[in-house]
Amino acid sequence: MTFSHILFPVDFSARSEATRPAVTSWARRFNAKVTLLHIVHIPVSSYGGADGYPIILDIPNIEATAKARLERFKIDVPEVTRVVTTGDPAYEVIQYAGKNNVDLIMMPTHGHGKFRSLLLGSVAAKVLHDAHCPVWTSAHIEELPLEARTEIHNVLCAIEVGSDTAGVIRSAQELARAWDAKLRLVHAVPVDETRPEKYLETDFRAALIKKSQEEIAALQQDAGANLEVTVEAGHPSHVVRDAALEYGADLAITGRGKLHETFGRLRTNTYAIIRDSPCPVLSV
Repeated sequence: MTFSHILFPVDFSARSEATRPAVTSWARRFNAKVTLLHIVHIPVSSYGGADGYPIILDIPNIEATAKARLERFKIDVPEVTRVVTTGDPAYEVIQYAGKNNVDLIMMPTHGHGKFRSLLLGSVAAKVLHDAHCPVWTSAHIEELPLEARTEIHNVLCAIEVGSDTAGVIRSAQELARAWDAKLRLVHAVPVDETRPEKYLETDFRAALIKKSQEEIAALQQDAGANLEVTVEAGHPSHVVRDAALEYGADLAITGRGKLHETFGRLRTNTYAIIRDSPCPVLSV
């Protein structure tokens, strides 16, 4: 969990501006170089108008304008590279990261319209699904005070009970040490989707929680950890959100599992966790 090359996709939005202090802070913390990547997205509709004829776009001029604007996007880090490409934003981010030894992608989410609070944003969702390196993102970055974007004092690691969990705990420990931050674990006990957690029988809920606590204790021993754990019955995004608020977390960590494999309920709820989390989320 050390980073030497951070990729920061920039679309010149208010959320990109709000994310810049976080990228600067992480780059300084890990002495990492930063690549600012802007993708010129040509909508499919531009390739053919209503009459069937293509719409003529001056792509070279559009790219030149974007390059000039990206040059003016200042970031106070020792080593920065600025790149402008044309294509599908998610695809270009993933391809650039894979070909240029990027070990951390930092980007805000972009849900749009009246359903913004329900959506993660298609670009962020695709990057989270396909990127092979950790992805930092936040659905509420512009609402956070500057200190919350640049300093990390409390880290919350959301875990499942599975074969990858010990590795996620070890990664979280390494990251917490790098920031000299406190670390706590949180686990959501699976709930029958047809029966809300508030209707679970008390004894049954207690038994599930006790079993999870025992399994997590064994996983912590495997990871060489002895961390405080919050175990609650409920939907993962709600449990993580409540724990983050109670703990005053500056960063939440989740495991995405291996590509094309599931990571239990936590992986299927990663998007909801990011959407609901009051702090940025690092998916590893």
